[in-house]
Amino acid sequence: MNQNYYTVLEVNPSATAIEIKAAYKRLARQYHPDKHQGNPLFEEKFKVVNEAYQVLSDQNKRALYDWQLQYLLTQLQAMQLAQYQTQIRTREPATYAERHYRNIPRRQFQRKDLKIVIGIFLGIILASLLVKLLMDHITGMSNYRAALQYIQTEQWSRAHSLLTKTIYFKPNFADAYSRRARIEMNVYQNYPAAISDLDEAITRTERPNAELFYDKGKCYEKLRRDTLAETQMTRALQVNQIYAPAYFERGMIRATFLNTYPQAIQDFNSYLKFSKTDVKKRTEALLYRGYCYYLLGKPAQAVLDYQQALTGEGQNGRLLYLIGKAYYDLDRKEEACEFLSQAYKKGYASAAYDLYQYCKIKVELKD
Repeated sequence: MNQNYYTVLEVNPSATAIEIKAAYKRLARQYHPDKHQGNPLFEEKFKVVNEAYQVLSDQNKRALYDWQLQYLLTQLQAMQLAQYQTQIRTREPATYAERHYRNIPRRQFQRKDLKIVIGIFLGIILASLLVKLLMDHITGMSNYRAALQYIQTEQWSRAHSLLTKTIYFKPNFADAYSRRARIEMNVYQNYPAAISDLDEAITRTERPNAELFYDKGKCYEKLRRDTLAETQMTRALQVNQIYAPAYFERGMIRATFLNTYPQAIQDFNSYLKFSKTDVKKRTEALLYRGYCYYLLGKPAQAVLDYQQALTGEGQNGRLLYLIGKAYYDLDRKEEACEFLSQAYKKGYASAAYDLYQYCKIKVELKD
């Protein structure tokens, strides 16, 4: 609290909202940089006036600011009183004989005096630390609330900057780390930085939620570190056994990168059990579960999943092609050729070769 905002606006602490607004308008006109050819001195004064008005014009912020002023004033008065008391001597007035016939002995500095001085010194230090902690907390939370507003309006750069300031004033604030990590992950695509922030959030949270490990796994997945991504999804599920997104992502990692198809099928089973609303992802889970069945030599089960996926996905060329391949493995050639033909008509060029090889239908490749 470098300056008293009431002094900055040249008003009394008891000033009304109308008086504060009038003072702000007058000083804003007086110090506006445009009137002083960009003079840095007036620009700084204008910023201070604007900062003071932002606090005193808001009823809640002003109440908190008045409380802070009162708190600092109380601390200052207590320190001044303690300093004054150490200077007062409590000796009884000297007698006539002492004043005229005896030398008054000088009082020696005793251990008790040393304890008093040390106590006062430690009290001042403790009070200063408490004030600093309080001010850091207030400043950090103010930056955090402003960051949340910028996140809502998708002003990512300002939100990221304010979250960084929040962490400076409140280095153990786990939510600030996790929110900054999501900006780094989803907006800036700076996955190493996001992982670092997520580690800080996990360390500073007594019971980390599944979403923190899930986000960390997604970052590793983007970095093509598939085993680490799988591990983080597993940790997310250890925290929350019904966290459907982690089942889906771990299933995709196992199906497409690690080639552990039975485990992938189990993950897709769990995802379809716990997720009921996301139609698009349910369709994708069915498609990849069917593909895992197909690679494990179970085309009949693959067809069942493909048919369910087809209901949600619509006429998708890739899905039609996979159904045709599964029917061909089931020795249902006529149905296989029908689906391969539909896939080709939907623009899935890979179906052309299979149409010729399995169905003896020659088609022209599209550009």
